[in-house]
Amino acid sequence: MGTKPDYKRYGFIPQRQQGLLLMRLRSRSGNFTTRDLRQVADLADRFGNSEVHMTVRQGMEIPGVKEESFEEARQAIIDVGLLSAVCGMRVRPIVVCPGNHTCPYGLINTKALADKLDAQYVGKDVPAKTKFAVSGCANSCTKPLAHDVGFRGAAEPLISQENCVKCGLCVKRCPAAAIAIANAVLVIDYDKCLACGVCVRVCPKRALTIGKIGYHICIGGKGGRYSNEGVFIVKFIAEEKVLTYLDAILAVFEELAEKGQRLSKVVANFGIEAVRAKIEERLNG
Repeated sequence: MGTKPDYKRYGFIPQRQQGLLLMRLRSRSGNFTTRDLRQVADLADRFGNSEVHMTVRQGMEIPGVKEESFEEARQAIIDVGLLSAVCGMRVRPIVVCPGNHTCPYGLINTKALADKLDAQYVGKDVPAKTKFAVSGCANSCTKPLAHDVGFRGAAEPLISQENCVKCGLCVKRCPAAAIAIANAVLVIDYDKCLACGVCVRVCPKRALTIGKIGYHICIGGKGGRYSNEGVFIVKFIAEEKVLTYLDAILAVFEELAEKGQRLSKVVANFGIEAVRAKIEERLNG
């Protein structure tokens, strides 16, 4: 019997049932077109058991693919213009929310960033599997703090005291209890502030406006059996500067990690301040 292919490298996962594979397909920044969906259905009928399962990374998997059909199925994915999933010690597909394209809470165009991340990083070899998530606001629907690198949209609230009538609506609605009226003056505790934009939306007199807008970037998060929450290392980074920060993060990851070590382990071994300092050195070097 010959050596079996490295199925995982091509996005196929051996099932618990001997001789069968899961065919995994990844989305483009969380999106599939209607044409894509028709092609997925066709692949499921041709090679699987006509079932399709939605994965937690916004992709799809088709169960029941016979091992002897692997090469034909892999080529069929390419022929119809779909993308195989990424497995192993590589950057995995991006998880992204709709952002301000459709979500009433979205602060930022998440798809623009996710498209760049998808094009430049997905499939890149790294010391261990590495996951990115992009969220358009502090609601964090894509769980950026549970990823190796997370990007969370943020909008800094600024106060115009002359426009403020001290109605207290922003105080009541602030989810972080970061706003107060003290000595007849509206104040924001920026250490507590989530930069979620709620106060700006509810202010009836436009006394609150948006100042800096961008991404808060966190590192070292991890889900799974032994979960870990990431730590924010920089705030309000404009979209056009995000990739520069990410390159520095990945360079430090490559430098410090042993094979198979997630970024969370690197942070645990060296400490967040030491890792942050090395990232800054890369940025300023």
